[in-house]
Formats: sequence, structure tokens, C-alpha cells
Amino acid sequence: MTNRVPSGQQPTMYRLTAPVKAYAWGSTTLLADLARTEPSSTPQAELWFGTHPTTQTTLPDGRALADLVDLPYLVKLLAAEQPLSIQAHPTIVQAEAGFAAENAAGLAIDDPERTYRDPNHKPEMRVALTDFTAMAGFRDPTASAETFGTLAQLVEPPELAVVLSNMATQLAEGKIKEVFGQLVDTDSKFWQPDGWTRTIFTALEQAKLNDDALANALAASKIHPDDPGALVTLLMNLIHLSPGESMFIPDGTIHAYVSGLGVEVMATSDNVIRGGLTIKHIDVEELDRVVRYQPDPPPLMTPRIEHTEAMRITYFDPPVEEFALTRYDLRANQRLSVVPDRPRIAICTDGTGQLVSPEDIVKVSPGTGVYLPGNDQPLELTAGPAGVTMFIACQP
Repeated sequence: MTNRVPSGQQPTMYRLTAPVKAYAWGSTTLLADLARTEPSSTPQAELWFGTHPTTQTTLPDGRALADLVDLPYLVKLLAAEQPLSIQAHPTIVQAEAGFAAENAAGLAIDDPERTYRDPNHKPEMRVALTDFTAMAGFRDPTASAETFGTLAQLVEPPELAVVLSNMATQLAEGKIKEVFGQLVDTDSKFWQPDGWTRTIFTALEQAKLNDDALANALAASKIHPDDPGALVTLLMNLIHLSPGESMFIPDGTIHAYVSGLGVEVMATSDNVIRGGLTIKHIDVEELDRVVRYQPDPPPLMTPRIEHTEAMRITYFDPPVEEFALTRYDLRANQRLSVVPDRPRIAICTDGTGQLVSPEDIVKVSPGTGVYLPGNDQPLELTAGPAGVTMFIACQP
């Protein structure tokens, strides 16, 4: 980046350095493949572009982006090699109450037993960059009933077979909440080491059934062998996204990402209430208060797409006030004029190019993040010889 901005005048753009979150479920290859670099020695799970106080994105001079702006949205590149925790996010009212209560209890923001790290909700949207597998929302309980009925026939301990059979009956009656509660109850035999959960998946592995939902649950159980979160997945919609497809997760929706690389945009929050498939803090009681116990179809989005000779523009407009996302796919050596009228975060995910203003030039390649202050100064995005793909997030 060159910088020829006169003294006292705000630059028209800032190249960003995003901190890497090295969670255990991350990938050593997905972000490296995106950036055309060597695989990492440890899992890389997320790159954060935003102003959340717990994870600061920085500017070229080392200052935090938050020193310039307080963004209502957070943009991430998320790379999953293993399933994330079974989780849901609170409404604003729930977040404000939970955050205040934990502050009053004297829990530090970084305390591992803390559930609420800020007073905001966390609706989120994901656009797949590779094939991406996720679980979101409760599926038709009659389908789950059939699955639990199958498990009841596979296991040998009579007591466990009766419990699973009763769960199947409850699900056939639409009682998702009751079955969910039994599975995540940390005092139950499902949570015991070498207990019911391990017994179920040992029997399932031996049965070698051809069923996507059961295969997904079995894979999760191998990573968390005594965690009934793997059984909770059988209550959820299993979703496979192809590159470019998207989904939106509202407040209160049970979900977990399984594998793949994607762009994620959300309200600026880190409130995650977990119920399984994790070594992190589980708060079953709070999760029960937050989750919406109703079956829903997979929460897929249908973006609006425009084509021109020079590019394809894809508009992702989720039903929230905090963020929207636009994807620009420019063909080789083509140009796009941009006049940011509000703060924006731009991320390159494919190809090469450059953002040019009268004062600055930022070369972009996969993984590059740029902050555009929204000062109505014209910019031009120019694609390189292989074209370029840029995602630009803003508040609508």
C-alpha cells in the first residue's frame, strides 16, 4: 500500500491485519490454500475483521480499527475441519440481561466459565467458499423419531433401548424440547464416560447403515466420544452448501458448522451459548432459555444476482439492521467504480487486483482485508489477469 494522503486528511482505505483464532476445530490447510501459502502447523479457525473488543483488527500503523470506528458488524473467514459446538445465540434482550448478570457476579470477560462477553445479539450469515457442511434448525421431528427408533433397535442394554424408544415416541408427538433436554442433561447417563452415548455409537458403527444424518453423528462422536451433542445432531437439519451458496442463522436457532471454508458476517458479538461437542464452557440451562424449539426448513438464502459484461454482482440481504453483503466477481482486467458512503469492510477471496484512489493503492489477493471509511471518496477496483472476487460488507 502506498500512502500519499496530505497531513490531516483521512485516508480513503486501510489495509487490515486480522488476528487468527487458533481453535481446535480449525483447519491447517483451508486458510492456507485460500492465501496460497504453506499449511499451518496448528489449526487456523477464524480471521476476524471488525471492532469487537476481545479480538482487535489492526491498521498498518498498529492501531486498532476500533480507534477509528465502531462497526455494528463483524466479518470473518471461518475454516472448519471438525464440527463446532452445538450452539445458539441470544436476542438483544437476553444478551443485555446475561451480560449484566455476569458482570454483577464479578466474572472477568475472558473467564472460561463466562457465557456472555458483550450485550449484543449475534445473527449471522455464511457464504460458502468451498463445499461446506453445517447443521441448523430442528428438522421435522417425525424424521428424527424414525432415526431414534432405529437406534433403539441397535443397542443391547434394555434400559437404553427403552429410553431411545420413548424418545422416538416423544419426537413423533413433536416434543423436541423434551428430547433435547434429556440429551443435554449433564447429570444423565448420556454424559457418563463409557456411558450411553458411547454405547449407541459403538452399535451404530458396527451396523454400517447408509444414512447421512447417522454418518454425520458418528463422525462427531469419534471426536467427542462421550458427548451426547453427537446425538443432538440427529434432531437438526443437515445442510450441504456448494461454493457461493449461503445461509442465515437468526437469534435462537440451534446450529453447528461441520466443515469447509466460508465468509461469515454477523452482528458485532461473541455470545455463544453451547450445549455439546466442545471442550469449552457448556451452559445447558441458558441454552434452554435461548433456543427456539420449533422445526424449520434449512435456513438457506436466495441472493439477488446481476450480470454485466465485466462482472457478476451478488447481493446478500439478510433480515437484520446490522449488515448486508455484496460479492463482486470481476473478469480479467475489468474495473469497478465504488463510492463508499458508509464504513465498509472489503475482503478478497480469489484472484488478484488492486483498490485505487487518488491518494492510495492497495494490492489485493486472497485473504486481504481492507477498511473503507465511507467518506464518499471515489475508489476503483481493478481485476488482475485472472479476475478478482471481493466481498464488501456494510450496514444497510
